[in-house]
Amino acid sequence: MKLFVTKEYFSKAGERIRDLNATLAKIREEKTAAYNEDTNTWHDNFAYEQLTREEKQTQKLLADLTSEINNMCVVPANIKNNTDKVGLNCSVCVNEENLDTGTETKRQFCIVPLGAEDISKNMYAYNTPLVKSLIGLSVGDEANVRLPSGNILITILSIDKIN
Repeated sequence: MKLFVTKEYFSKAGERIRDLNATLAKIREEKTAAYNEDTNTWHDNFAYEQLTREEKQTQKLLADLTSEINNMCVVPANIKNNTDKVGLNCSVCVNEENLDTGTETKRQFCIVPLGAEDISKNMYAYNTPLVKSLIGLSVGDEANVRLPSGNILITILSIDKIN
């Protein structure tokens, strides 16, 4: 699955890969030094065993992040958005009806790539549970969404460009 991210988010992921590679090199140096210590057997060498575990964990983190970065797609800040369907870089006005409590709320929020989200400004990443269920819908469409706050029926009221 492609991950749509900002340029900054992609850069930070690249920095994290460089940091993990440096950490892995340091662990391997320390592991070699621990192995070469004068002990009865290498099985008794706690430092060597601990570093072996750290090496495996770091390799796993590095493999996961490398896989993730290979699936990232950087979204330019000035990308044009489609206002016919809910998608990336659009502002959506919805009516939320909580089917468990019967309460209704009108809400507006923006859908942005990873790294650009800011909940205090009602900017949500495209892969959040609420937004994921709305991608591809048009004005008037409805979606049932199960959230921690309950079962929500969402009706799309309008789709606009992000200002």
